[in-house]
Amino acid sequence: MLEAVRTFVIDLFESHRTRKIGFIAGLIMGVAILTIGFFNTFFIFLCGVVGLFVGSRFDSKDDLVEKILRKLDEILPEKIQRW
Repeated sequence: MLEAVRTFVIDLFESHRTRKIGFIAGLIMGVAILTIGFFNTFFIFLCGVVGLFVGSRFDSKDDLVEKILRKLDEILPEKIQRW
């Protein structure tokens, strides 16, 4: 009996990795909301998403800093621009 349960659990975790990741992420989010509150958890989650976005841009070898500086030059008035 114990061996059958063990085999079932191992098979479940090996064949359904995305479900396992989703379950663990949901569990962590639930615990975080219960302990530190919704808005603090939302802020931490938002910072993580921004970090993931910036990190993926650096991994893709895009010149992120140069793109940001060009966009700032387009948006800011001439007195504030760096050149």
